[in-house]
Amino acid sequence: MKEQLHAANSRADGALLVAVSFLILGVAPLIGFNLFADTFDEVFSPRPVTAQQAVESPVEIATARLATESQCLAQAMYHEARGEGLEGQLAVAEVVLERTRNINYGNTVCAVVYEGIEPGRLDCQFSFACDGSMDRPKEEPIWRETRLLAEKIMTGQVKLADKTQRAIAYHSVDVKPFWSGNMIKTVQIGNHVFYRFAPKNAAAVQPAAPKVQRVSTQAVDRPKVRFPKL
Repeated sequence: MKEQLHAANSRADGALLVAVSFLILGVAPLIGFNLFADTFDEVFSPRPVTAQQAVESPVEIATARLATESQCLAQAMYHEARGEGLEGQLAVAEVVLERTRNINYGNTVCAVVYEGIEPGRLDCQFSFACDGSMDRPKEEPIWRETRLLAEKIMTGQVKLADKTQRAIAYHSVDVKPFWSGNMIKTVQIGNHVFYRFAPKNAAAVQPAAPKVQRVSTQAVDRPKVRFPKL
């Protein structure tokens, strides 16, 4: 009986957390909800857990998770497309969120953005996560705007228009990565060319390109070679 009660309580807590998350997403566009406090970066700094923090409410937990996801999205948009204007940053956001829906990648924004930074791995999907870019000072006006845009995307205040046509990867125009020959080119936005996976057993639009030595100074996304079952 105790096990049944514990399982029931766990299910109830999970359902409440999901409901609170949807509540936050629904209310945020109406009240201009701001996830980013002045001390937001503390989310990523190790700190001891106090007794008070150990009993955070579902609202606090859901808010913290949403804030963290927004921060991860902002990092990708800033480092990958801060010089590409609004359209370029939205395009990067589309790719990140499309990956969360694909079985080849993580199912959260942070898992997608920071995939490959584990010890012993050298295949960061977004090179800015591994090349020291995040340790360098940011251009504060652009960073503030990017964080706000990422927040609005995550809370539904800004709707993505699928300009990249379900793209799962991209590269800068001055490189020809080997994997592009196995994918379908969808669109070019600014200095980035976008791709999605080719359907199973279908030929890609672009012929296979030779591997090149020169790489862009712009952080370049490198997709896995595994393909989903379509």
